[in-house]
Amino acid sequence: MRLRSYTEGMTRPIALVCLGIFVNRLGGFFVLFLTLVLADRGYGTRQITVALIVVATAGVLGAAAAGPVAARLGVRTALLLCGATTAAGAFACAALRDFGPTVALAAVVCAGVQAYSPLAQTVVGTSATAERRVAMFAVYRLCLNVGASVGPVLGALLLAWSPAAVLIGNGLAATVATLLVLPLPRTPARPDPAPGDTPAAGRGRVGRDFAVAAVLLSVASLVYAQQTGVLALAVTGAGYSTGVYGGLLTLNAVVVILVEVPLSRFTGRWQRRTPLVLGTVCVCAGYAVNLAGISLPVLVLGVLTWTLGEVLMSPVAAAFATEAAPPGQEPLHLSFLSMCQTVGYAVGPAAGVYLYGRSPTLPWLLCAVLMVLTAPALYHLLPRAQRAGRARDDCQDPCTGLGSVDAGDPLQGRRG
Repeated sequence: MRLRSYTEGMTRPIALVCLGIFVNRLGGFFVLFLTLVLADRGYGTRQITVALIVVATAGVLGAAAAGPVAARLGVRTALLLCGATTAAGAFACAALRDFGPTVALAAVVCAGVQAYSPLAQTVVGTSATAERRVAMFAVYRLCLNVGASVGPVLGALLLAWSPAAVLIGNGLAATVATLLVLPLPRTPARPDPAPGDTPAAGRGRVGRDFAVAAVLLSVASLVYAQQTGVLALAVTGAGYSTGVYGGLLTLNAVVVILVEVPLSRFTGRWQRRTPLVLGTVCVCAGYAVNLAGISLPVLVLGVLTWTLGEVLMSPVAAAFATEAAPPGQEPLHLSFLSMCQTVGYAVGPAAGVYLYGRSPTLPWLLCAVLMVLTAPALYHLLPRAQRAGRARDDCQDPCTGLGSVDAGDPLQGRRG
């Protein structure tokens, strides 16, 4: 009965993309092992550094391109293109060993993996009813997190067998994720447009208020990403073993998997800005608490605090982006938010490590400053950013749940 309450409102498209994102992240381990693959092929640290920069940039561009591509081709077609390209890139990278082709194909794979998520989120956001949207995003993230947790273990097993097996495994996972897109419906009933809705309005771009809100929300991503950079240095610098650091990350993963879906039953009923502002505060405060001094109790308290921020924010942020978009513009908004968050995840670790090198307390002090600046700004800005999409849930067909779509593809926005 309880499981039914968590999955209530899950449509067939949502189930398909939830399974798809699980498989996508299960096979997304290639980027994690890229350094070892390149080293196995005989490349030095300078070449590996260049490769990592190129691949990280490609990930940001992939997230950014997802929305415009979906606006042109429709989300279903964009998902098929994304998955097929990722699979082809991974298989080709297993066969080609020269540095240039390897880096180019690795960039294609990373771009495809990063583009998949905002496209899949579009299906979830436009298929779910307003009252179940946050819950469905929480279920989606549960599938993503489980896949992302199991994927590196699978990747390590394949790497022990052969570096090429890592690439082939990534390609097979992308192929399965692509096949899961095929059953998505193509011709559901088209709901009536909302009163006063103008299809051409805002075509191809996001509104200024939403863009600023997305940038502010990405501050939490930048701070959250300190777990992969400066947090490791702080833990080992305080005399703790790398096992303690690994245990802290495991604590984060376990709490997210266990807590996020049940908590969404409550956060889905709140005004969107409430969990987003509270989440931002918790993420920043979870690192700022290290100003009290690095000790095991402080570290555990900090991890629990920024993990609470993650489970408060993540499903609600995706729901907010969906609802802030005028009907038919969901892919652009989710893609823009994903791009901003990806930049935060990419820049955060390097920035934190740099500041830590200047002073061990400087990263935590900056987290506190960002909390004080960002939370009030989000509190005032989020309602304004959401107004443009308020007509969505009045015009959405609860049976198809795909919002306002073009007749040729149920997930495609209106043509300008």
